[in-house]
Amino acid sequence: MAVDRVRLTGALAKIVADPSWTGEFPKRLCGACSAALPVDGVGLSLIVHDRPDSRVLLGASDQRGARIEELQFGLGEGPCVSAFTAGRPVLVPDLRAHDAAVRWPMFTREAVRSGIGAVFAFPLQIGAIGIGVLDCHRSRAGPLAEVAEALAVTDAVTMALLNAQTPGWDGADTDVDLFDLSWRNHAVVHQATGALSADLGISIAEALVRLRAHAFRYSRLVDAVADDVLAGRLQLAR
Repeated sequence: MAVDRVRLTGALAKIVADPSWTGEFPKRLCGACSAALPVDGVGLSLIVHDRPDSRVLLGASDQRGARIEELQFGLGEGPCVSAFTAGRPVLVPDLRAHDAAVRWPMFTREAVRSGIGAVFAFPLQIGAIGIGVLDCHRSRAGPLAEVAEALAVTDAVTMALLNAQTPGWDGADTDVDLFDLSWRNHAVVHQATGALSADLGISIAEALVRLRAHAFRYSRLVDAVADDVLAGRLQLAR
């Protein structure tokens, strides 16, 4: 299937420019990307180069897409993380394959349990500027033949997101802070990380690692663990 770059870019620009997008903008953007590709769904994450633990979920087109992003955020590993670090697409046609299990043991185990068969991660970047990753997924295993089309969609959504963060790009006086918007998806984690860091006298990075380790050990979402920490129901030892 061919992707009309001009038409897609225009459609994404309209979504960004819609004044009623608050709260719905990320999901609508992901829905448009998913509809343009032969995949079951997509997820979008934002990352800052000089802040390796700053990865945050912007949105997803469906529950499985959100689950993929949640797993990678909670475990700190997965195709999305690798794609952003390497600055190139990471295509995983079969999450049950040995090489995938060796590379991301925790992520692949949980993803397969969630009914996900394949993940294709594309970094959102223009030149040296990287802002995040587009994750595409399928319930069935198999290669993605439409890589060129996926790259076209990636370029279009990257431009849409960069434009959304540019003051007055659409003639308005608004300045969309995408990181502030996406931060809300894991606000409790960031709050708990800060509290744990201050309480134990450790770095923010180490505090996040401890939250993730506890969540993995007890098979819980890192958001749930963070909520318990903030509520005083859980204390992580020094």
